Amino acid sequence: MKQTIIGLFCLMLLTTGQFNQDVRPKDIDPEDLPDVPAFQDEATREFLVSTEEVEPGFYLMESRLEGYQMLFPAGGRYLQDISSIRNQGNVETVTFEDFDEEIEIKISGQVKYHRNQSYLENSDLSDPEFMIDIIRGRNGYEGDFEKRERADKVIYYGEEPITFEEEGHISEAYGYVGYIESNEKKYLAIDYNFFILCFNDNEEICSKEINAKQKQIEKMIDSITFIYQEEVDRDE
Repeated sequence: MKQTIIGLFCLMLLTTGQFNQDVRPKDIDPEDLPDVPAFQDEATREFLVSTEEVEPGFYLMESRLEGYQMLFPAGGRYLQDISSIRNQGNVETVTFEDFDEEIEIKISGQVKYHRNQSYLENSDLSDPEFMIDIIRGRNGYEGDFEKRERADKVIYYGEEPITFEEEGHISEAYGYVGYIESNEKKYLAIDYNFFILCFNDNEEICSKEINAKQKQIEKMIDSITFIYQEEVDRDE
């Protein structure tokens, strides 16, 4: 009888320990997850850290390389076909979209993480011209970049209204492009682009919704936080 009680006690300890472990959404039955696209899409929930909202409509995501975390919209879906991990596992591109069918507005986002790459070498953070030129060319951006200082990073932030054509439909749109460098570790950076596309024929609705989405994108950009890991050899 005494042995039985001890055995049951040990079983309870093991069970309690399992419940206290940090279980990620990818390991939870989809029926027990929030009923939003980010969790109900199998590929997307691989990136999500917790089922708890960080802010209304946003959850915390972490890149596959465990290089950074950022806010991710509840309606977002990861796009596998235009995402990748390259350069011996040192460059990761995460692409996603968040389409609100009811008001016909979409956010398209791409975040590219770079680590241990020789092209990131830069002795003066105030003049990262190489990466800035790449970002300009890739996105056709001709505007200025605002420099935003944070304790752990520097954000180069550009924005402009644009005209966007998708599947023959010309839509009102807004674009954000930029670059983030770590203040705490060399050879660590992120470049990003976000676009807001409105397909609604009502211009008043488009203007209102684009303004709301602009605030969400600014929040996502500012939330990007590097995860610092052990030093590895830099790719020359």
